[in-house]
Formats: sequence, C-alpha cells, structure tokens
Amino acid sequence: MQNFLFVKLGKRFSKINFSEIMYAEAVRKYVRIITSKKVYLIISAIGSVERVLPASQFCRVHRSYIVSLGHMTDFENDSVYIGDKIFPMGKQYKETLHKSVLTLCNESKMEIVLDNTKTARLINT
Repeated sequence: MQNFLFVKLGKRFSKINFSEIMYAEAVRKYVRIITSKKVYLIISAIGSVERVLPASQFCRVHRSYIVSLGHMTDFENDSVYIGDKIFPMGKQYKETLHKSVLTLCNESKMEIVLDNTKTARLINT
C-alpha cells in the first residue's frame, strides 16, 4: 500500500506523504489539507478525501474535519486535539474514533469495609 497521495494544483500534481497530513478541513466546495510543512487547497468534497485516506491512520470526527490519528494528542467526549488546535467531535463520529484508537481507562473499584463498629461503608480504591 502506498503511504502518500498526489493532489492536483493547477497543472502539476504534488506528492503528500500521509505521515505529514495533520488534518483535513471542509471549506465550502474545497478541502484544505494541512500538513506539517504546507497547506493545500483542493476542489473536492470531504467525503471523497475521507475515502482516499487510509482508515488506519485517519478518522473523520466531524462533518467538516478528518484528523490524523498519529498527530492527535488528546480527545474528550466532544473534542479532539492536535497540539493546541481543538476540533469539535460530532455525535455520529464518536464511536468510530473510539474503535480507531487504543484506550486504557482507570477503573474505579468500590470495596465494602467494616469499621470497628461493624458498620459497612463504601470506599474507592
């Protein structure tokens, strides 16, 4: 599988390595592809760009945004972060993101403890 794509800019096709793409953003009838070195503006639908980018490396998180999983630094219930840049996360894309990344969560455990008076109480461990 190739690890790059070519985008048409005027008469010339320019190579973009997938590893350089930080995110893609829909802007009306255009898509802005943001890399670590340059910004590319192409006439395309965001859905077409989504189909070209490998799902193992990229995830659509909003109707207007596709983010690089490799460049993603954090995420919350309704936001995705690439460094200081915050992207909204649409409800319909949450499950896809969670399936695309490995997560390890703290598990809260409760124990019943009997004190000296034989009274039970719950504590977090």
